[in-house]
Amino acid sequence: MNYQENSDYDTAWKEAITVYLESFIEYCFPEVYQDIDWLKGYETLDTELQELIRDAETGRRLADKLVKVTLRNGEKALVLIHIEIQGQEQDDFAERMYIYNHRLFDRYRLKVFSFAVLGDDNPNWRPTSYGYSQWGFTANLQFPSVKLLDYSHDTLAQSNNPFAIIIMAHLQTQATRGNSQQRFQLKLSLVKRLYDLGYTGEMIRQLFRFIEWMMTLPPILQSDFKTELNRYEEGKRMPFLTSFEIDGMIKISRENVIEILETRFGNVSDELKDRINSLEDLEFLKSIFKQTITIASVEDFEQLLASS
Repeated sequence: MNYQENSDYDTAWKEAITVYLESFIEYCFPEVYQDIDWLKGYETLDTELQELIRDAETGRRLADKLVKVTLRNGEKALVLIHIEIQGQEQDDFAERMYIYNHRLFDRYRLKVFSFAVLGDDNPNWRPTSYGYSQWGFTANLQFPSVKLLDYSHDTLAQSNNPFAIIIMAHLQTQATRGNSQQRFQLKLSLVKRLYDLGYTGEMIRQLFRFIEWMMTLPPILQSDFKTELNRYEEGKRMPFLTSFEIDGMIKISRENVIEILETRFGNVSDELKDRINSLEDLEFLKSIFKQTITIASVEDFEQLLASS
């Protein structure tokens, strides 16, 4: 089958912010980080957010994060992080920021602080406000934003914050579109960096998973990557990321495809399960997983497999 680049920014960013929320805010919005009383903990309201602002017209998957926090002055507040990571600027981005902020205030009657993360590759696209005025009336929302393109490699490399690694992976993925060989080298260097920073084995595994979702490689180069990584780990005597880690992702991806098919269409034949379980290409599995969510029938899914 032909390799199709299928970098999964959505999954990587959603998972990364869930796991490393404090590190994310500390790195990208340090002033906000200082004003939150992290010892009081925080409450994640992602489910409530999606129910409140689901985009019924486009069915667009929103990469947003909503948390209820306690400020150092004792006040409760909502922090909404809106992440535009698809690599394409959206004309209605600022308008959506305005709508979501007002809907959340209407629902919770708490101060809602909205922030934007812009992961596209257009240096000139920098929305920071939305508003309108007429007849003496003015409505306006201004929101801080960070542009990932603004982070230099040297700045990211000087930090031991785990989110510097996530941003580095994002930017290197963008920079190597259509250049798998260069991505192979950068990906290997980035994963080796996880060891040099002295992260725990669990942190290395978590960050590696995020890197895998973004910095995808063709099957042959992915095989070479596994070989080089295993060799490096043996030399370091720190086997945090064996081939079983990568193979485990393949196994989970197969199970996810089968689960979606069974949820949508009932029982799946053993023959079809065997065909799915024989798939070895992680990128292809990611691709068909997304199509499985919207495909019309099991028969159409079988045709999809047959045509690949």
